[in-house]
Amino acid sequence: MKKLFTVLRQGNIDELKRLIAKDPDLVNCVAGPTPKKDHGQSPLQVALKTGRIDIAEFLVDNGADLNFMEAEDDDPGLRAPVIFDAITAAITSLCYRRFDTSDKALALLEKMISLGADVNVFTSNGLGTMNWAIMKADQIISDPGIYAESQNEARKKLAAVLDLLIDNGVDYVAWANRGYYPEPSPGPTSRRLFIDPIRADDDLRFDRIMDMRTFLQEYFNKRNIRF
Repeated sequence: MKKLFTVLRQGNIDELKRLIAKDPDLVNCVAGPTPKKDHGQSPLQVALKTGRIDIAEFLVDNGADLNFMEAEDDDPGLRAPVIFDAITAAITSLCYRRFDTSDKALALLEKMISLGADVNVFTSNGLGTMNWAIMKADQIISDPGIYAESQNEARKKLAAVLDLLIDNGVDYVAWANRGYYPEPSPGPTSRRLFIDPIRADDDLRFDRIMDMRTFLQEYFNKRNIRF
């Protein structure tokens, strides 16, 4: 099992295929305590978060659990269903070392959803898939000084991810009415932050999210979505 995660991180798809051909159950094995960053995760999660999209697609095609989430244990870290890793890969790979994987990751996200990945799941701290996609894109959109070349593409990818989620049944009304931030301090609802008119007493957080607010209002208007 440890060897599988080693060759996965190396990007050695041929060796990974050989290991799984020998023991098909490895496609849904769980990483041990070392390295800690992979602890409890599935091969599909690790493939997605490391940008190994070709390996991730192979795992999906060979029976990877599309709704896997790390088990609760003594590690207080964030736990999330695998669809969150797929969303991250589709958006934030724009900014890191495998720039050419973003379109492939988006196509894989679409494939995973078509095969049964649940769009209405939550992370261990209460974030839904729409929150997650918006937060990942906002890391790029809110910092044009660092991510200048990724601004337009980040907006396109976010729109594409939201299209996939909404077209496949995500409860966007519930999203609007939930607190936007993670537990235990969810803060204002997404409706207050992004949809409702700004009030005179609103705090500085609204200044920081104005670009995202404008983007989302234009997106929802274009799709004729009302809350």
